[in-house]
Amino acid sequence: MVVSFSAPHLLERTLTALAHQQTPAIELLVVRTGATPLFQPDFPGVRWLQGAPVMTVPQLRSLGIQQAQGEIVALLEDDCLVTGAWCQRIIQAHQAPHAVIGGAVEPSQYQRGRDWAIYFCDYVRFMQPFMGEVRALCGNHVSYKRAILAPLLAKSDGFYEVFVHQELQTQGEILWAEPGLVVHNINSWSLDHVWRVPFHHGRGYAGMRVAGRSLAARLPFLGIALLLPLLQTVRIAQVVLTRRRYRLRFLQALPWVLSFCSSWALGECIGYLKGPGRSLEYWR
Repeated sequence: MVVSFSAPHLLERTLTALAHQQTPAIELLVVRTGATPLFQPDFPGVRWLQGAPVMTVPQLRSLGIQQAQGEIVALLEDDCLVTGAWCQRIIQAHQAPHAVIGGAVEPSQYQRGRDWAIYFCDYVRFMQPFMGEVRALCGNHVSYKRAILAPLLAKSDGFYEVFVHQELQTQGEILWAEPGLVVHNINSWSLDHVWRVPFHHGRGYAGMRVAGRSLAARLPFLGIALLLPLLQTVRIAQVVLTRRRYRLRFLQALPWVLSFCSSWALGECIGYLKGPGRSLEYWR
C-alpha cells in the first residue's frame, strides 16, 4: 500500500518500480487525497482509493489498511523508491514468526543541505546497516501480518506507527529489520518541512503522548523538551559517526538540522502544556 501526498512525479517513479514486481498474488493499492493522476492508465493493475481532502497521512494509512485484502500489509509512501525484488522479499520475510517487519531507508542523491537535514532528522535511525531486532521501524517502510492490526485500528483516528509499535512491543511483539529490505527516499523538501511541519509533528506527538495526564504529570516531559534541540542533534551525530556514513553531509546540513530540531522542540513544549490543538490535522 502506497500513501500518496507528494508531487505526482514521485508517485509515478514509485509505482514504476513496484509495477515490475506485481503478480496476481500481490495487490498494489494507492491511497491519496488529491485528484486521480493523469498517469493512472499506465498502471492498470493498481487499485486507487480516494480519501477525503482533509485526511492526514495516518488517516490515509487507516483507510488503506481497512481496505487492503492481503494477509500481509506493507506500508510505503510515494517518495520511497523500492530496490531489488522488494515485494518478494517482504513475502519471504513474513515466513518468519515476526509480525512487524521493516527495513532501511536510504538517502537519494540529495544536493541541498536542507534535504540532507530532513533525511537525518526523520530517517537516520533507519540508515544502513539496519537489521535484526530494533527499537523502532519507519512508518513509510514497514509491513505487518494482518491479524495483529484489526484491534489497533479501532483505538485511534489514524495509524500513528510510533504509538502502534509501542503498544505492540508492550504486548511482546518484536520489531524486526530485515537486512534485504531497502527503500530510497527521493523527495525534495520545502522550507515548510524545516519549520512548520516539525512544529506540528512535535505538538501532535506530545499532545497524544500525555493525553489525559494532569499538568503536574506533564511538566517533566516539558523539561526534557526544552533540551531537545541539543539532544536530538547529538543523537543524529552519534548515528552518523557510529555508522561511518555521510559525515561531511551532516556538517553541510547542521544549521538546517538545528532549525528542524528547534521547531520540533517548540511544538513538543506547547503540546505538553496545551495538548495537540489542531496540529494533528497537519500531520504529514
